[in-house]
Amino acid sequence: MYKAVVSDLDGTLLNGSHEIDDFTKKTVSAVIDKGIKFYIATGRSYSGAKAIMDKLGLKIPLITSNGARIMDEEGKEIYINNLEKKYSDSILDIDYKKKGESIVLNVYSGNDWYVTEDRREFYMKINPKRTFFPEVTTLEDLKTKEFTKIFFLGEHDELLELEKEIEEVTKGEVNIAFVLEHCLEIFSKESDKANAAKFLLEKDGLTLEDSVAFGDGCNDYDLLKKAGKGFVMGNAFYRLKESLPENETVESNADNGVAKKLVELFL
Repeated sequence: MYKAVVSDLDGTLLNGSHEIDDFTKKTVSAVIDKGIKFYIATGRSYSGAKAIMDKLGLKIPLITSNGARIMDEEGKEIYINNLEKKYSDSILDIDYKKKGESIVLNVYSGNDWYVTEDRREFYMKINPKRTFFPEVTTLEDLKTKEFTKIFFLGEHDELLELEKEIEEVTKGEVNIAFVLEHCLEIFSKESDKANAAKFLLEKDGLTLEDSVAFGDGCNDYDLLKKAGKGFVMGNAFYRLKESLPENETVESNADNGVAKKLVELFL
């Protein structure tokens, strides 16, 4: 019997509108009432993850920025692993607009989200109900900061070309993952959701083998590979499906795939 659940948010626990529906909320609550531990592991920043935690009515540690940062139940940082500056500087020096004029550079630094151009309409198109937006700053100012992750939003074909250059300038010494078709993320080589989940599980006297995990992006690969049972979402990014052919696929996030599988497993 598994004793813990570790779930990604966007494209996984959340529906197509990036929200928690009532069925999922009730299911998670019922699973916790059974004594099962529940953890969130997301690429989001702390504020974005906390908003979902609050809607679930939970008070739990949060794995954010793909495992680069963990916050405890009270919002206190208990783990941080930023990108090394030599790698972040190399990435920021790339002329990414040559790959595609529509590509947008984003970074997370602590609780802050920064961009170098004002593209509010772009973020509203992704999520019309968004209530917070990145702070616009200069590239020079970004280079003075430390990052939990850098990410680029844009067309998939253009991001594939950018991925090659990032691999070249960082010499394979960072994690590079497509979280979505239009989102390429870069974070520390030592940071991933599996290591972060292991850190929290061990604090509760559990192991990764005691857990089931759910995810839809390549940043979920290690977690789904190392958990006792890793479930791939039906809507998962094609690279994740191809890299985990033996893992069970559940229904899509739009069809409450996580909640339905939790009912099957625990209720």
